[in-house]
Amino acid sequence: MGSPGFIPAPGQGSAGQAAQNPTANPPDLNDPVLDQLAEYARRFLRDYPGLNRLTKGYDHSPRTLKWAIMDTLSDWSSTPPFIGQGLDMILQRNLVSVFIRGVVITAMESLGMLHLRNHLSYSDGGVNVQIENPQLIQSWLGMMKAEYEGKKRRILIALNIENALGPTVGGVHSELYFINSFFGYL
Repeated sequence: MGSPGFIPAPGQGSAGQAAQNPTANPPDLNDPVLDQLAEYARRFLRDYPGLNRLTKGYDHSPRTLKWAIMDTLSDWSSTPPFIGQGLDMILQRNLVSVFIRGVVITAMESLGMLHLRNHLSYSDGGVNVQIENPQLIQSWLGMMKAEYEGKKRRILIALNIENALGPTVGGVHSELYFINSFFGYL
C-alpha cells in the first residue's frame, strides 16, 4: 500500500504537536489528521457495512480507530532507540504505511479481546457451532505483528544511525579511506 494522498502536511494538527511535546495538551480527537489516519486504517481493514456480511455496520468505530492511532503512536514513542519519534516524524518520513499496520494490529487486538469474551461453542446432535472464533484473529495477528515489529525496529535503527551521522556527512570513513584516497596522488 502506498502513501495516502490525503494525509496533510506535518505540523498541521494538534496530534503531531502533542506527540512531539509531552507537556502539550492531549491531542484533540476531532483533529483532521486523526480522522484521515483513521479512514486510512479503515480502508486497510476494509471495514465498511457493505463488506461486513455477518455483522451489521462497522467493526471499529471512528473513536476506536483514533484510540488505536494514539496507542500505536505511544508504542512508537516507547520503542528504543528514543529519537523523538512522533506523528510529525511519521508523516514527514512517509512511514504512514508501516504506522497504519500498527494501528490495524492494535484495533484487531482490541476486537480479538471482544471476540474472546463473546466466544461460544455449541454442540447438539453432532452439529457443532462456534460464534466469535478468536483463534482466527489470533493466528493472523501473530503473523502480521512479527512482520510489523521487525519493520518498525529496522526503521527506528536506520533513523538513529542517520541522526548519528548527521544530515551533511556522507558516512563514517574507515581507516582504509585515507590509504586509498591518496592512490594516484603519489
